[in-house]
Amino acid sequence: MVSVSVLLCAYNAEAYIKEAVESVLAQSFRNFELLLVDDGSTDNTLKIMSSFRDGRIKILKGNHDYIRSLNLGMRHCSAPLVARMDADDRMMPFRLERQVELMNRFPDLVLCGSWAKAFGGSEGVIGNFMEGWVEHPLEYFLLGNYLVHPTVMIRKNFLRKHRLSYKEYPYAEDMKLWTDIARFGGRIYVHPEPLLEYRITTDQVTFLHRKEQNMTKLLIQQEVIEWILKRIKTTQVSDIRSAYRKMMRLNEAGLLTGDTVVRVMFETLQGVILKMRQIS
Repeated sequence: MVSVSVLLCAYNAEAYIKEAVESVLAQSFRNFELLLVDDGSTDNTLKIMSSFRDGRIKILKGNHDYIRSLNLGMRHCSAPLVARMDADDRMMPFRLERQVELMNRFPDLVLCGSWAKAFGGSEGVIGNFMEGWVEHPLEYFLLGNYLVHPTVMIRKNFLRKHRLSYKEYPYAEDMKLWTDIARFGGRIYVHPEPLLEYRITTDQVTFLHRKEQNMTKLLIQQEVIEWILKRIKTTQVSDIRSAYRKMMRLNEAGLLTGDTVVRVMFETLQGVILKMRQIS
C-alpha cells in the first residue's frame, strides 16, 4: 500500500505541467501515487499528463469546476496521507520525505504545511511568518491564510471522520477547509523550511481574482469570529458582539475596511481568550 497520495489538479497548464510532474517523480521518498486531475483543459495539458510512463501515475478527468475536481481527486486518493501540489509549482526533492517523517513522528498532526520559495515574477520566502506548531490555529486565521496550499500534507482519515471536503468558497476553498479542520480540533504544523518552489505569474488566481479571493477570505474570517463568539464564556461577550456589529455596519457603509474589522476582532478575542485560559 502506498503511504502518500500526491494530488495535482490542472487547468490549461501546458506551459508548466511537465516540470511539476517531474519534480514529484524525482522525490527522494518513493512510496507514493500521483493523481493528476485534468480540470477540463482545452490545451495540451491532458496530452502531456498522458505522456509520462510511470506506474504510480493515475489520470482523472474533471469538467472545469476546480473545487469539484479537487474533491474528485481527493476521493480517489488511496493513501492515508494526501500531499497537495499545483500544476505550475515544483517540489523540492526532499519535500515528501520531510513531511512523512513529521506525520509519522506526530500521530495527532492533521495538517502539515511548509514555507515556499518564490520564483518567476519575484523571489523570496513565502509563509515564513508562521513556523512550528500553531497552538491556536483557528484564531490565527483572522490574520490571514498562513498555509501555502500546494505545500500541505493532510491526514485523510481526519477528513473522512468529520466529513470534510473542499467547499464552494471561490478562490479561497483551501482556507475554508483549513478552518473547518481547526474547528474540529485538528492540529496544524508549519515546517520552517521551503519544501516547494512557488511560481509567481500574472495569470495565477492570486492576480486574476484578487478581489473575489479577498471577499471570500473575509467571509471565512467572519464565520470564524461568529464561531468563536458562540463558544467563549465571558460576561464581556455581549459587549464584544455589539461592537463587532457596529464595526460591520461601518464596513457596509464603506467607512471601515473588512481587514480592519477582522484585525480589531483578533486583538479583542485574543485578549479575552487569553484571560479565560489563565483562569482555567
